[in-house]
Amino acid sequence: MEIVWLIAAATVALTAGIRALRAAARSWRGLALELGLLLGAAATCFLIAESKTGGYLPGLAGVLMYLLMLIAAGGLATGAAGRWLYARLTPSPVRPAPAAAWDLWLIGAVSALAVLLSAME
Repeated sequence: MEIVWLIAAATVALTAGIRALRAAARSWRGLALELGLLLGAAATCFLIAESKTGGYLPGLAGVLMYLLMLIAAGGLATGAAGRWLYARLTPSPVRPAPAAAWDLWLIGAVSALAVLLSAME
C-alpha cells in the first residue's frame, strides 16, 4: 500500500513543481495544454476501463491510470495556484520561460503511457 501512496505523492510533487516553474513565467497557455493532455488521457483511460469485460477485475489498470491522471492534473492546478498566490503576496518580476518545452513532452509521454497501459490490460 505504501508504494501506491509513494507513486501518488511523486506524481503530485512532479506536476506541482513543473507547473510552479512555468507559472513563474506566467505561461498560462502551457497550463491549458498540459491540463488538456492529462484530462484527455484520464477520459480515454476511463472509457477503455469501462469497455473491458471478462477476466479477474476487468478494467482495473484503466481505472488506476484514470485516477493517476486526475491526480497529476490536480498537481498541476496546485502548483499553478501556489505560484499565483506567491506572486500575489510578494510582487516579483516575471521570469523568462524555460526555452524548451520539456515539461509538455514529459506530460505527454506520461499521458500516452497511461493510455497504453490501460489498453494493454
